[in-house]
Amino acid sequence: MAKDLRSFIDALRASRSADLVEIERQIPRDLYMTVIQEKLAKQGRYPAVLFRNVAGNRWPTVTGLFSSYSLLARALDVDPTEKGRVLAEYMKREANPIAPVSFSGRTAPVQEIVMTGDDIDLDSLPVQQHCAGDSGRYITIGCMICKDPVSGVTNVGTYRHELKGRARMGCMMNPVQHAATIRGRHHAAGNAMEVAVFIGHHPAYHIGGASRGPLEHDELAVTGGLLGEPVELVACKTVDLKVPAYAEVVIEGRIPPGSFDNDGPFAEYAGYYGAPMNVPAIEVTAITRRRDPIWHDLFPSFREHTQVGVLGREAQLYRRIREIVPNLGGVHLPPSGANFWHCYVSIRKRAQGEGKLAGLAVLGSNYDVKHVIVVDDDIDIYDDQEVLWAVATRVQADVDCSIVTNSFGAHLDPTAYGETRSERGPMTTKVIIDTTRPLSRQFAERVRPAKDLWDSVDLRDYVGVGNPGGDNPGR
Repeated sequence: MAKDLRSFIDALRASRSADLVEIERQIPRDLYMTVIQEKLAKQGRYPAVLFRNVAGNRWPTVTGLFSSYSLLARALDVDPTEKGRVLAEYMKREANPIAPVSFSGRTAPVQEIVMTGDDIDLDSLPVQQHCAGDSGRYITIGCMICKDPVSGVTNVGTYRHELKGRARMGCMMNPVQHAATIRGRHHAAGNAMEVAVFIGHHPAYHIGGASRGPLEHDELAVTGGLLGEPVELVACKTVDLKVPAYAEVVIEGRIPPGSFDNDGPFAEYAGYYGAPMNVPAIEVTAITRRRDPIWHDLFPSFREHTQVGVLGREAQLYRRIREIVPNLGGVHLPPSGANFWHCYVSIRKRAQGEGKLAGLAVLGSNYDVKHVIVVDDDIDIYDDQEVLWAVATRVQADVDCSIVTNSFGAHLDPTAYGETRSERGPMTTKVIIDTTRPLSRQFAERVRPAKDLWDSVDLRDYVGVGNPGGDNPGR
């Protein structure tokens, strides 16, 4: 049976872990889901949350599927306690893509219900307003499919879509993203760009859709590799595209030349409201869905926003850094970095200056990264406290910190500046913090328990450790 959103939720439920919370109590459509996620985060909890009763709609809504590295591990069927294995497994599967196949059944699940013409009504979908200052309701985790008119290659990417009427919605795409390039090619020829946005699928679809590569990169084949099975595709009803047959919802439409609409203010990933802007607008030609759909949502100014694409970016960085520093131990873009603005790198240092070299390799490989912390391989890069301990005990700022000014960076960084610093722009100042111990002199020995003793002690023999998720406290 094909892996889809509901099979993933079932697997989370069967694990009886803290990675799933289910809420039966009715909540209003707008604002409440995000507040509940924020309150869970204040307790140090980042589960997927299934809301079973949202006012005004019978559909259950799931959110938070990318809120932790543990959930990313579960998306790849990796033991969530083995964080170091997650990136390695992702890279292995990414390197072995599986091409999509055609759906072989009579009616694809995602086309059990088809709405066209006057039946189209985007407001019938349980799309919510996430934050009080948002300009409206947004689809935040839709995967948009389009086709390059030059190569014929299909592209998949995740964009935000503000509802603008019964059959119209925005599409905020960064000018350097592949979909924007493809839209430019269609419009230069005087043609509309056909699109299909699918919502609700196994999280591997979004992880695969965020994989990094050239425009010809086949994200659906990568998704197949991540899943270990081919993606099954079915032809759309009103546009010349194919979509995953086991998605929950598909919105078909076109972006005509000159079609724009307002977007924002919007609660951005960095935790600040972004300014209003003009974005391309989609004219919707059909909505198809399952008979009993599950809606998938993402809290955009929460840590899960950046976690969707973290493995693709980490894999890209790992490959490039290893070309420069072969003794690379690992690379991690932690949630504390807002949008990949922090990068932790571990190395087995063998030459003087290699820590700084690793940091320079990061900055030259990903323009979003703002702060690089390079550590020895005795530091757990998946533990912020360990990394900050290395900064506290192994760094003297005048020797170990390198500052790079006037570098291209993330334009949504609220501190970003322009070329003359007299205006806002995409420029940022970047820092490399090299915490690696000097090779030329003896460094203090770290206090650690003996490995054989550590391995022999099972905490359950001494402390009552229950299953924190066994009672599913949200129910």
